[in-house]
Amino acid sequence: MKVSLFSLADMIRHYRLKNNLTQHDVAIKTNMTTGAISKIENGKTKPEFQNMRAIASVLEIPYNKYIKIYIDLEKNSDTICDIFNECITLHDDTSTLIPKIVTKYLELSSDTYDAVEQIYNVATSMNIQIPSATKLSIYKTIIDYSRSHGIMLFLARALYQEYLIERNDSSKLKETYQAGRYILKYIEKLSPEEFISLIYALAVHAYALQKYEDVIHFCKLIINNEYAIDISDKRIFALGMLRDSYYYCDNIKLAEEYFHQLKKHSSTDESDGDKLFIAVINYKKGNVDLAKKQFKECLNECAEDFVPYVTNEYISFLLQIGEISKVEEILPELEHKINDLTLSNPLEKRELAWFYKLKGDYYSRINDVNKALNNYIDSAFEYSQIDDINNERNCLKLMYDLYRNNKIMVDAKTTEKVKKVKGRK
Repeated sequence: MKVSLFSLADMIRHYRLKNNLTQHDVAIKTNMTTGAISKIENGKTKPEFQNMRAIASVLEIPYNKYIKIYIDLEKNSDTICDIFNECITLHDDTSTLIPKIVTKYLELSSDTYDAVEQIYNVATSMNIQIPSATKLSIYKTIIDYSRSHGIMLFLARALYQEYLIERNDSSKLKETYQAGRYILKYIEKLSPEEFISLIYALAVHAYALQKYEDVIHFCKLIINNEYAIDISDKRIFALGMLRDSYYYCDNIKLAEEYFHQLKKHSSTDESDGDKLFIAVINYKKGNVDLAKKQFKECLNECAEDFVPYVTNEYISFLLQIGEISKVEEILPELEHKINDLTLSNPLEKRELAWFYKLKGDYYSRINDVNKALNNYIDSAFEYSQIDDINNERNCLKLMYDLYRNNKIMVDAKTTEKVKKVKGRK
């Protein structure tokens, strides 16, 4: 404590002199006595927190700087709780302070379980605007403390909250997916609502990673769960993901079965997704002319944000049936539409990556090597942003095959682009 006390004293003295103020000046500005300021600067006493805040305000001492030392000196849990509540509402990045503050509060509290619950409830409160980085820091501290003290309920719940935040980082989809699956070890500690939300989040996550067997497993847990009966939106989305996952697993029979189940549960008219599904199924069944008509109708009638999904399936269809001239006809307008959209979540980013890949395939077919190369490298980069190494490598392979087959040397500009893709992590 002595070391921290003298560190605080030296800091206050340093900032007072830096501001060309006397101890008397500081005393007047903070409503304290000159003697009290002198004792603080000589390391003989610790200021009360309210006085410390006043001194810091007058001397313009950065919050992170003085709080870090003050926490070591404080022995009152209520004061540490006040510091915590203040810290989480500040606009400055105080996330690095959180572990120190929370741990100190938990150590000083007489009832550890209640203290952990209190901190957790503050972090999850809808009434307080807390930055994501700060929330994440709180949950990580609860996880470490709960694990070391055997508080399994809040270990599970904090792991769940940590996952919900970290899964938003598209560049680490594989890593965060494994973290989400790890929580299944503690599933009995979660409430029914948390259980369904976790399973649903894992299903969407698996879908973004194209782990369709996992999607099927998680979605069946949702639609067969009694609690989920009252959560109609999650059940409907689960049925949609089941339909699509069986389609991507080439099980057309079950894909159609879940399509019909979805229609029974949905109160809305035929959606864009329904129309697109019907078109791709008809193509799979060999009804090419009908599928062609349905793709065109879907593209003309779908909502703006659904354009990338229809575009990719339609261009893929046209390339497979050899209608290259049709791709040339529709591509400029579709490029314009997609470039005007903001594609932010992993599923949307995957569609953008696939769009560049399909463009590369098209330009490769018509022997426009330079455009094909540029689109393959763009596709590889977009796949790298969603942690899809397999598709990223496939695009790079297609690109290098073009170089080799056309006996073109890789130029410096392309080399830099490849470095950018490979240096994403």
